[in-house]
Amino acid sequence: MFDLSGRTIGRYRIGERLGQGGMAQVYKAYQPGLDRYVALKILHPHLTTDEDFAMRFQREGRAIAALEHPNIVRVYDFDTVDDLTFLVMEYLEGISLKARLRELANQQEQMALPEVVAIVYALAEALEYAHRKGVIHRDIKPSNVLITSDGRVVLTDFGIARMIEATAITEGSATLGTPAYMSPEQGRGKPGDARSDIYSLGVLLYQLCTGQVPFDADTPYAVILKHISAPLPSARSLRPELPEAVERVILKALAKDPEDRFPTALSLAEALCQALDGTALGTTAPEAMANEEEHAAAPHRRSRWMLLPIAAVLMFGAGLLALLQPWHQATTPPPPASPEVLVFSGPAQTADTWLDPDVPDSVWGQADLVHLQGPLTPDRVLLRFDLSELPPDAKVLTATLTLQVTLWGEESFPGAAVLYRVLTPWDAATANYNFPWVQPGLAAGVDYDATPLAIQPLEPKDSLRFEVTQVVRDWQSGAWANEGFVIMMSEDSHNMAHWWVSLSEQTDAQAQPTLRIAIQALP
Repeated sequence: MFDLSGRTIGRYRIGERLGQGGMAQVYKAYQPGLDRYVALKILHPHLTTDEDFAMRFQREGRAIAALEHPNIVRVYDFDTVDDLTFLVMEYLEGISLKARLRELANQQEQMALPEVVAIVYALAEALEYAHRKGVIHRDIKPSNVLITSDGRVVLTDFGIARMIEATAITEGSATLGTPAYMSPEQGRGKPGDARSDIYSLGVLLYQLCTGQVPFDADTPYAVILKHISAPLPSARSLRPELPEAVERVILKALAKDPEDRFPTALSLAEALCQALDGTALGTTAPEAMANEEEHAAAPHRRSRWMLLPIAAVLMFGAGLLALLQPWHQATTPPPPASPEVLVFSGPAQTADTWLDPDVPDSVWGQADLVHLQGPLTPDRVLLRFDLSELPPDAKVLTATLTLQVTLWGEESFPGAAVLYRVLTPWDAATANYNFPWVQPGLAAGVDYDATPLAIQPLEPKDSLRFEVTQVVRDWQSGAWANEGFVIMMSEDSHNMAHWWVSLSEQTDAQAQPTLRIAIQALP
């Protein structure tokens, strides 16, 4: 889906894009009639084409719009205009719980138990209310939890998974949800019920207490299998000071059999409070650290507001220098040189490769197409361009990475490609799947930058274009080593999304990966 910023849809004037993923894009929008800002979640068109979608959208839309709870994001309206299907939600400023956990990890800290209880209790109250209304969430995870600027914990994306559950998808026995937080019954292909939400809340509790999810593996499918059959790793082995009573709450919440879990979400929260003698009950969640984090499920976007103080200092310094310079010494600057465009295409086959734990890399060494599927496979494509011809003293104006993609089969399931900067050296001629990547495979923040450079929905008969100007500037200046890019499917992509990505072995140069860099010679 293209950028809709600046357009008007129905009664809403669309502003900046807040986030996007494999299912939807989220925009900040203005509603003139009520003089308020709202958040518009616009579903990707290819999700809305099956014949039962309209009925499902109306049914689920009414159900989630009827939810009125302080810990659930309000849905004001839902509609389809000009073939665009969207939900209108309250606009909240704050940060996602995913960002909060990332902040703690960067500081090498663990979340204080009073804060854990405050977050879990708020989410449990939200789920308790929704479950009594007959609404199941089905995709509880940190990116779907928002901490507002006044410390309120809000659960987002109720009913979205059910809303887009196409008949063709369910007939293929595919699962909906995020593997790391998915209940065993969901992993077996069942739709799940309130007890599945309680299990996912238990996974979140485990993560808040220990800083990591209970099950991890090389592939999402292996993660699902662990949820189904593997014993739960002890939370106290990761955090020894954790009270034994709290670990018992975690064990019960994550019981394999739904009948053995807490009967309700609120009973889980109350047991957690009792495990800590109730001292944490009523503690407020932490105040937000930024105002420009994503509003809904989409992952990962950087705050532009953080640049404002720097820009202000630079503007002030420039103005001060202008005032100090004598007016009679002012001269007309020479006209800038015309930009030059450099095109780097088709990196060597040892640099663009298919990483698959089931197939030796040597098999793919001469491939002209690689498979990208997600998120139940660890498919990813590594690209590295030789930038030795990039002048070190030239100013990089823009840089765009372009890839040719085609459907693997005849129909497209929803999905999005995510681009990251690689941080560690890798050579297809000598490496295998696990080395030098650290276990369990590709690790965020170690092998690749945890913050994505860009994310683009995959569309039939289209090419992928990623804006990578800043990373090329970093490589040119030497601030980062040029270890290349890695591309994979987003977490919210459908499990059956299959795509081919063209590599440098394509005989048609236009089909090869290209990196176009516009530069300007400095005076």
